[in-house]
Amino acid sequence: MSIFKTIRAAYQNYLLIPTVKGLILLFLFKNDVMRNLIYICLIGLIALSCDDGDIFEVELLFDQELTLCGDENSSEYLLYDTKLDPSESLTLVFPVSAANTAIFNPLDNSGEPYTLVVNGSTIAFNYRTYNGDPENLICQIIPEPGTTITNDYPAASGAQIEFTSIYEDDDNDGVPSDQEGRGAQAADGSYPDAIDTDGDGLADYLDADDDNDNVLTINEITDPNDDGDFSDSLNTDLDLEIANGDDPKPNYLDNDDDGDGVITRYEDEDLDNNLTDDIDENTTLGMENPAVPRYLDSEANEVFVNDTIVATTYTRTVNISVNVLQANIDIINISPLFFGTYTNNITFTYPEPE
Repeated sequence: MSIFKTIRAAYQNYLLIPTVKGLILLFLFKNDVMRNLIYICLIGLIALSCDDGDIFEVELLFDQELTLCGDENSSEYLLYDTKLDPSESLTLVFPVSAANTAIFNPLDNSGEPYTLVVNGSTIAFNYRTYNGDPENLICQIIPEPGTTITNDYPAASGAQIEFTSIYEDDDNDGVPSDQEGRGAQAADGSYPDAIDTDGDGLADYLDADDDNDNVLTINEITDPNDDGDFSDSLNTDLDLEIANGDDPKPNYLDNDDDGDGVITRYEDEDLDNNLTDDIDENTTLGMENPAVPRYLDSEANEVFVNDTIVATTYTRTVNISVNVLQANIDIINISPLFFGTYTNNITFTYPEPE
């Protein structure tokens, strides 16, 4: 039988139906020769059907600790994560705006999700591969030579990016916030019943000098039982059994630590806001510890007016979790993807500089 007759006979004995991945062959065999011929053809067709456009599995094994490029003075933010072996990155670009800036310093602490939608221009999420370390390119004003992007796969418009921001404030004064009368947390994440001992407008859990005596709380607390409980901290006027002392208040909450009727801040003889070097030598003569400063010496009661309040700081640690929802990327199915966490540390000064 000639080759032409063989081919014609083959078409008469099977029906060829094209599909996405190749060809499904439905046929009725009349003899072994025909069957073998069709097997050969089928193998060839399947091999030819495999091309570079096929979807393949990508394992996004990133550390999920995000890095930020840009700030509120920039035109855009860039959050990213990179890895080596193989060299890959995930990047999220979005514009700077008041609402987007609040992601990194939330207006409240409720933890309500905030969503951005990829639009293919100002908001973009990309998976990229490289021929070197991605850190040599991302956020570099002048990229280091030798590294280039080998593949760039953008998420299609409509992908949703969800941010959840939660923060914790701490005055770093050595006393845990829950021991400083912070009270219960409201729905918006604030503490409306927080105690403000010195009445300066800054709650104790944010105030590094709780009594505004210009001696920082961390320098006034003690933990005699070493149990993490500061309710029994140093209380000078109680220890001295001073009749007019305010016994219930430990020094770090007492603006007259020695109970002599002169507030601690007014016992700063040289007005340098360092009270530890102000010694009344007349009252400390013969004392077992002659280096007792005026503010802890109940017999030293001269007044040195000092109405300057030393500025203090507290820190806000914002933890931002980012999830990618419903993203359609040519080679990856994401539903959803935990992009990672970014931590933003902010320092506040009180009173604010004029």
